[in-house]
Amino acid sequence: MESVRSKSSLFVERWASAEQNNMKLGYAVVALSVVCMVLAVVAGCSVLKPRSVYCVPGVAQAGLAVAPVSGSMTANAFAVYWLLNWTNFTPATVEDAYTRARKFMSPVLLSKIHISLEKDMEEVKKNNISSLFSLSQDPVVETDKNCFLVTVRGQKGVYVGKEEIKTQQVIYHLRLRPVNPTDGDPYGMMVDRIDQEEGAL
Repeated sequence: MESVRSKSSLFVERWASAEQNNMKLGYAVVALSVVCMVLAVVAGCSVLKPRSVYCVPGVAQAGLAVAPVSGSMTANAFAVYWLLNWTNFTPATVEDAYTRARKFMSPVLLSKIHISLEKDMEEVKKNNISSLFSLSQDPVVETDKNCFLVTVRGQKGVYVGKEEIKTQQVIYHLRLRPVNPTDGDPYGMMVDRIDQEEGAL
C-alpha cells in the first residue's frame, strides 16, 4: 500500500511541477511577444517617418566634388609629367618614351625636332645610352598671353651601360599652350617649345 501511495504522490508532485513550468514558459512567451510587437512598431515608425531633404546649391551635375584647378597648377603638373617621361629612358624604353612625348607636342615643335628624334633614338640604342633626370626644386610657372612658361630645375645623369658619363645641373624652359582636354590629353596642354640650359655641378 505504501509503495502505491508513494508512487501516486510522486506523480502528483511531478504534475504540479510541470504545471508551474508551463505557466513560467507561458509568461515568457507573452513577454517576448510584447517585446517583438514594440520593436516592430518602433521600426515601422522610423521607416515611415518623413525625413528632411537638404539641397546643396551650386551643384551642376552629379559626381565627385573637387576644388577647382587653376591653369597654372595644371601647367605645373603637366610639365613635370611630360619632362620626366622625356628625360628618363634606357635603350629598351627610348622608343616608348618618345612616342608618348610626341602625343603632347605641337605640330610646329614636332616638325622641327622630328629628324633629330630619329637620330637620337638610333644613337641611344647603338651606344647603350641611358638618361636619368630628377627635379631639384618645384617648377616655376609664369603666364605669357595665352601660354604658360614653365622653368624646371634638376639634375641629369647620362650613362653608357652601367658607367656614369656625366652628371650636371640642368634647367629646362617649356612653353605650354592650352588646348581642349581629351581622353588622350586630360591635362589640356601641349608643348610648343623646349629649351635646355646646362651647367657644371
